[in-house]
Amino acid sequence: MLSRLWDGLTSIRLALLSLLLLAVVAIIGTLLPQGQSWEFYQERFGDLLGELFWRLGLFDVYRSPLFLMIIGLFIVNLTACSLKRLPEALRVFQRRPELEVYKILPPRLQFTLPVHDKATSERMDKALRSILGCALEVQDQRTAWRLYQRGRWGRLGPYLIHLSIMVIVGGGVIGGIWGYQGRMDLLEGQSANTLALSDSDRSRPLDFTVRLDRFQVDFYPNGSPREFRSDLTFRKSGQENHSAVCRVNHPVAFDGLSFYQSSYEALPRAAVKLGVQVAGRHLVLEAPLRRRLPLPDGRGMVMVLRLEPDLGGMGPALQLAYRSDAAGHPRIVWVLADRSQKQLPQPGPHIFSVEEVEITYRSGLLVKYDPGVWLVYLGFLLILPGCWLALFTPRQRWAVALAPQKSGELTITIHGVGDRHKYAFQRRLARLEAKLKEWQ
Repeated sequence: MLSRLWDGLTSIRLALLSLLLLAVVAIIGTLLPQGQSWEFYQERFGDLLGELFWRLGLFDVYRSPLFLMIIGLFIVNLTACSLKRLPEALRVFQRRPELEVYKILPPRLQFTLPVHDKATSERMDKALRSILGCALEVQDQRTAWRLYQRGRWGRLGPYLIHLSIMVIVGGGVIGGIWGYQGRMDLLEGQSANTLALSDSDRSRPLDFTVRLDRFQVDFYPNGSPREFRSDLTFRKSGQENHSAVCRVNHPVAFDGLSFYQSSYEALPRAAVKLGVQVAGRHLVLEAPLRRRLPLPDGRGMVMVLRLEPDLGGMGPALQLAYRSDAAGHPRIVWVLADRSQKQLPQPGPHIFSVEEVEITYRSGLLVKYDPGVWLVYLGFLLILPGCWLALFTPRQRWAVALAPQKSGELTITIHGVGDRHKYAFQRRLARLEAKLKEWQ
């Protein structure tokens, strides 16, 4: 019974099954929206499917028990396969070259040197060492043998890859279970000590305070943002512990959390003073952001949707939603704050202008806590040498026979075989041939 269970855990079928299930779960996690509220899924999928998917954890699939079970099955299979085959690989790795085995390797080259003295032997050993590595010297009657093993570390490459995969998966599981991700939106001069969690409607308090001292954004000539940054100050226990600049792709770390510059929004510091010209009259409205206002003559509505700090290189501009009595649906209108610029077309009959607007910024920070990230980094560091050993370290066996002749000459016969990478074997053989021809 135990033997059959062990055979099942170490089978290729189980590995393929677990990888297939992981692929299916990944597809589900890609197609189904993740981390939304129950009402969202109920409205989209209905009561029956929504309830079924919710109970299976498919709306937070990478933290669901189903996903963790598949990951666990994959890790058990990988560990069992490694434990089954690793002892034999270690025995082969530690095995010393045996002369009887190496003597029957196919001969590749044979040379005869006219002089056999100590200086020639030392030069030859040095050349062979530079091409084939360290040798095991064995004497067989009058013939001296040099036995070489190359690429024996390559046998351990697959097991290093297995270990790195387990470390990466372990780090990912730790981060998925005990880590969290949230968002923090700050105005210039504002402080906060809570996060709005990304996977729920809850917030998470922090034991320190983050203050946005200054926000800066630079634009290309066409008005698109070139760089934006937040100058942050972190206060803990009533003291300013750290100040840092957070840029895109340059996160700031504090107290185990990472702060990423995610987005920004330009906002009016106070209500916008919006000019309205109609029927020869010019009136000024105080228009708060995203609040619908009736026009003074009672013949329409207007709303300031957003403030663009640089619209196509023409400077600050307001986006308005405007509806007059003559039109049933609101129309979008752009109004430039710089009156020296040629204004964009407006549908009328009301013509709008920007009388006064003062710009401030709200910085959007993505905040992550991932206790398993260092294990993931370690796993990727391990997988690189593992792949190199497994894929690019050819295993070769070489034997060089040095047979002195009665005439004083020295006959050199080179035997060798390569398990894989025939091109690498032929290239090393060509180097040996070129080196020995120098001495003929």
